[in-house]
Amino acid sequence: MKLNFSENLRKLRRERGFTQEQLAEKMGVSFQTVSRWETGVVYPDIELLPVIADFFEVRVDELLGCTKEDKDKNLQKRWEEYEKLSDPEKQYAFLKAMKRDFPKDYMVPFYMLRIMHVDNIHIDELCSVFEDFSELCTDKTYIDWAQEMYIALEEENAVKVYMKKSGLSDHDMEIYLEKRYFYRREWKKYDLQRQLNLVHEIHEICFDKLRKRNPWSAENSAWAMKKALELINTVSDSDGEHLVTGGRGLDLWFADRYVLGFRLAAALAAIGRREEAYEALEGAVEIVEKVSALPENTVLGYHSPTLDRITGRSSTGYTNIGEMYKHFSLYDEDEKLDRGFSAFLANDLNFLEDRKGWEWFDSIREEDRYKALTERFRNAVR
Repeated sequence: MKLNFSENLRKLRRERGFTQEQLAEKMGVSFQTVSRWETGVVYPDIELLPVIADFFEVRVDELLGCTKEDKDKNLQKRWEEYEKLSDPEKQYAFLKAMKRDFPKDYMVPFYMLRIMHVDNIHIDELCSVFEDFSELCTDKTYIDWAQEMYIALEEENAVKVYMKKSGLSDHDMEIYLEKRYFYRREWKKYDLQRQLNLVHEIHEICFDKLRKRNPWSAENSAWAMKKALELINTVSDSDGEHLVTGGRGLDLWFADRYVLGFRLAAALAAIGRREEAYEALEGAVEIVEKVSALPENTVLGYHSPTLDRITGRSSTGYTNIGEMYKHFSLYDEDEKLDRGFSAFLANDLNFLEDRKGWEWFDSIREEDRYKALTERFRNAVR
């Protein structure tokens, strides 16, 4: 590899307005030594190269005059040397040296984070290494991996501060926390977080991913709503005979059940499957009636051993116009969680009464059976 150190040094010195004598004084060497550097007779000691580079505010490779091709070859060679190492301490020390020589390569701090994560060493340097990586990397895949390692290793209070500032979505934060607790073998926290994340993922499948199959087709909507209800019934060990209600009494899936039930009923009505539509509608209205009549502090679960850590306790509230709603606070073994949800049942009467957006009900809207179910809903939420 051809070096242009002599020319670069002379160029940098002149650009900064220093004489050879002044540079010699700064470096603690003789005037003759600087002269011999600039004529290429000798090179500085290797320990002095970073000092000279810092003085001129350039990288060592820039000071030496390495071309991009030279740097790429050198970097590749260094990675090959790194791969031959097996001891984590030696790997980490090697990467620290690489970091000084290749400060713009985000893979170097990434591998340092990986060693911390796998071998649990040098955690005291976690913040600075992660900051170096974050400033350099724009590759989302590596950013996700690095964030996962950082969140697993960092102290809990610092993790909470980081996640609030990082712009992560609430669900992304929940996923990272699940991975953190698994890595740290905090099994009780892990199991609860896993269950909370599973509930979220089932919601997402039912109300986002399945509907996106074709939200404007009644045939496809009927298929998607049915599959969503079957998924909930599978998770909650339902009896297999009652698609909308599940056949086991109220559970914490009730809001998902009646919303999906109304949508399924509308789609079935639109494609002429009247009896199936009324069966779905009956189930949805039955759920609304039971929820409206719940006493205060009724405890509901998810009817599933996979989700046995989460329960919800009911309370009744009223909107500013006097409409009742049911709120469910979530608990884990009697310890209240910082989350819950509200069912504004009166608003959901729009499923049956509002023609705009619910034209799929038009084929049965004037039938006595439909009107009777609408009246049952109305009476339940008064």
